[in-house]
Amino acid sequence: MATAAKGAKPAKAKFKIDIKDPGVRNVLIAVAVIGLVSYLWVDGYLTPKIEEIKTLAAKKEKVEAELLKINALKPQLEKLRVEIAILSAKLDSLKSIFPDQKEVPRLIREMNAVNKRSNIITTRFTPMPDVVKEYYVENKYNVAVSGNYHNLGQLFSYLANFQLIVNLANVSINANPGYSGFAPGGDGKGGGYYDERPPSVFATFELTTFSSRR
Repeated sequence: MATAAKGAKPAKAKFKIDIKDPGVRNVLIAVAVIGLVSYLWVDGYLTPKIEEIKTLAAKKEKVEAELLKINALKPQLEKLRVEIAILSAKLDSLKSIFPDQKEVPRLIREMNAVNKRSNIITTRFTPMPDVVKEYYVENKYNVAVSGNYHNLGQLFSYLANFQLIVNLANVSINANPGYSGFAPGGDGKGGGYYDERPPSVFATFELTTFSSRR
């Protein structure tokens, strides 16, 4: 018998899977079941969770960016509040001299106040039809007063310094024919008091205030 050649390599054994073998078949079935379960778990649970994580991460970044903007604006917030307070005060001040609507009761109160201060008596205060302009309304009143000539000048001075914007027109001043310069019962030598004297003049004028047009 001839001997094998020196250095010859042994033949490789072939690996075969016999699916007819119950043991091999059970292993293949187990591997298939595990693969299917893994696929279903990844597709039905893991993948949606990963997408949810990505969505939440994007929202978180967006919220953080907005928060950074808000924090950056905080120093300006107090400044804006101060500016709003200043503008509100200016607006209230403007509304006091240029109201949103006609303010007859307020005007009557202020007229009575200046009448007392100037010792003038208002004998007529009649509202007239308003005159509507493009951006505002002229509120007109027909006024008649009586008193001393110098006190009448004080009245006009007080009206010029009203908080409301006031305009006077068609001013007519007439002397009182029955004025004698003496107080009733006076003797012309200082008898009687000045306030007891009859009015020396009568005046009529058209008084106009202004309100905004809505």
